[in-house]
Amino acid sequence: MASFSVIGFINNIKYLQDAVLVFIDEYHKGYRKSDGTVVDDKYLTFKTVWKPYFKKYVSEHFANGMLVQVKGEMLPYEIQRGAIVDGYTVIGQHITLASYPRYGLKQEQRMIKESQEHASDIIPDMDAYNKPDF
Repeated sequence: MASFSVIGFINNIKYLQDAVLVFIDEYHKGYRKSDGTVVDDKYLTFKTVWKPYFKKYVSEHFANGMLVQVKGEMLPYEIQRGAIVDGYTVIGQHITLASYPRYGLKQEQRMIKESQEHASDIIPDMDAYNKPDF
């Protein structure tokens, strides 16, 4: 079976009797080809199918519009109303909240450098730390 991984926004969540469907939109930025034609931005929507024991977890932790990372396995067919049809099926295995990437590498490196410089100036007071609070 093929592995599947996507980072995108939750578009919709449907709770069925024997499964949970989570629809995820993945953004693809447009670009300009070498011949000058412009390819517009687009969203790809993936339907992921989750076993019924994920219902409580999904309902308590996720909602529409959240940025998530999903991993699962992809089957080379789709099942609609009990019949096998052309398409694909993504069986979800792991879903977590994703973090937004920072904008610039230089900014990230500067933040790391500054935090390391300030950390070396301070000597922790272990005696005060080990005293009882009350």
